[in-house]
Amino acid sequence: MKSRTNKISLLIVGIIFSFSIKAQEIKGQTYMITDNGSVSDVQPYIDALNNSNMRYHRLRNSRNTIVFNTGVTVQLFSATEINTSVHPLVLSEYPESFEPSRDIPVFSLGINNYIMEQHHVNSKYH
Repeated sequence: MKSRTNKISLLIVGIIFSFSIKAQEIKGQTYMITDNGSVSDVQPYIDALNNSNMRYHRLRNSRNTIVFNTGVTVQLFSATEINTSVHPLVLSEYPESFEPSRDIPVFSLGINNYIMEQHHVNSKYH
């Protein structure tokens, strides 16, 4: 029961955090949808992405792919690409690559077209 409460708390913190950051995503300029998965209408995903900031899933010089639980696949453009053609970014704030031990979240579409991330918690304290 405590594990479920902690997961819900983590989800709420993630949603609140998403409200506090400035959106920077623009379809075709900072990301592209490469697979619709089992979804017939990807517009809610586009709306959610356009209202989000995927900064922590973006790499400096290469594209990163994220996958939603529905199979919708999104390729995030590199920070360098965005810096060159969309708007200035501080490239040193983006990693060249992610740590191999990085927890890859499960992405889902939440209410009101917000992106939710479910992270794995492997500590007895969570």
